[in-house]
Amino acid sequence: QIPKFHLNFAMAWAAKQQGGASAANGLMHLESENKILLECLTSRLGAEKKREPCELKIADFDDVLYKVFVSPDSPNEIVLHVAVRDWENLKSNGAQKALDTNFPGCTSQPEQGFNVAIKVNADSLPKGPWGSTGEACAKQLADIKTLLVGAPLAEAFSTLESGGSASSGITTIAMRKPTQDGGGNCYIVPKGDRVTVVFAVDFADETDKAVTRIFLQEFVEAQRSVNNCPPANFSRGAEPPMEIQSIPNIDGNPDIAGFISFTIFKSHIGTTPKKKEATKLLVHFLTYLQYHVKATKTYMHMRMRNKVNALLQVLNRATQTSNETKAKKTITGKTWVKK
Repeated sequence: QIPKFHLNFAMAWAAKQQGGASAANGLMHLESENKILLECLTSRLGAEKKREPCELKIADFDDVLYKVFVSPDSPNEIVLHVAVRDWENLKSNGAQKALDTNFPGCTSQPEQGFNVAIKVNADSLPKGPWGSTGEACAKQLADIKTLLVGAPLAEAFSTLESGGSASSGITTIAMRKPTQDGGGNCYIVPKGDRVTVVFAVDFADETDKAVTRIFLQEFVEAQRSVNNCPPANFSRGAEPPMEIQSIPNIDGNPDIAGFISFTIFKSHIGTTPKKKEATKLLVHFLTYLQYHVKATKTYMHMRMRNKVNALLQVLNRATQTSNETKAKKTITGKTWVKK
């Protein structure tokens, strides 16, 4: 049943590029917004206009943390603290610029353990490219992970879209905590007519690694049957893709699950909605992968349990078909009958 999952990402990409609401019937597409955070913010910024104190901490995928704080003295002011991995690197590669563009004048001093703090007045919303309503503001804040972590990708895509000269450097983002064998990094390689995004993928559990390798290999096969999706290539951990072999200390580690690379051409990001969707899908790719690896293992366990239950039912239904006593022989040839 692994092939039932591996087409998901490619089909989701193609459907989103064509403006579809979903990838395909029966396939899982994970939304990028944090649902708990979205519900909390919508109740305060939306039509409900809740005005009451709040202190809510939320943990998300890829070691991202959120904290929503509303003071009893200022119930109309909402402060969102965000912690992401590799913030200084993200900050210098477009994250701060994206923050200033979407929430001008709203940044404040974050608490200890957090990297970013955004203060929003529910009675006087900031003006950003996301719109002017409270619901739109809440949705953008709930998707702040895509905005910050995807900033280097958005910068590279904007350069590609405008036909500008590509930077010769490779941008490395620590997307998640590496295992003892490595992995967890995302490499953005801009070229004149394309942007190649490479993920170093690994899991701590050996079974997860095995399932992941099969899953990633299927991406290469899936692209042949799905139109409009970017070319994908998989390589084992011992053989890093050619695009990133120039990085110091990138020598392959045969113990990691492997490398998966997506090549983005201008046709994939030709419009603003396409560029946003491309950024969103790539930022949440490792989350998507982790979800479906666990779903695959769950499916396998369910099949095994069902098979064991079926065998037990066969044993329970088994009965002796005859009461006739059969004669048996010993090793010496004597015949005896059990009484």
